[in-house]
Amino acid sequence: MTNRLENIGPMIRNERLRKGLTQEELGERVGVGKAQISKIESGKGLTIKTVTKVLDALGISASVVLKNESEIDKNVIAYIVATISEFAKSHHLSVREASNYLIRFKGIDFLTEHYDAEHLLSFDDSVQDLTQVCLNNGGGIQ
Repeated sequence: MTNRLENIGPMIRNERLRKGLTQEELGERVGVGKAQISKIESGKGLTIKTVTKVLDALGISASVVLKNESEIDKNVIAYIVATISEFAKSHHLSVREASNYLIRFKGIDFLTEHYDAEHLLSFDDSVQDLTQVCLNNGGGIQ
């Protein structure tokens, strides 16, 4: 069984059964009713406090790993910085002005989302794509 959050309830149920306990018996150990144990085992009513009490009563432990799933690859960042610079040169803007414009009119979002395709193009083509994306989102630079 993988260590995903939705698997805590079934893991608790399996351990309870392995130890030969009824939901009522486990509930008594934890200080909650049978209905609450049933909810926990079905993945509902999961609070850290209650799950910790249940795990303690069963003599098991669990850990949680928090990850930042939105982490951006360093190559994507380097590409975006270079493209902003090229966009600024092409439209006679400072890098700050270009950056603010691209943020406001969703150019940076476009580059991030379509990095896999855009980084294979020339900077001229990428600047043209960015210009069009920004125009489509209300920008005025042509």
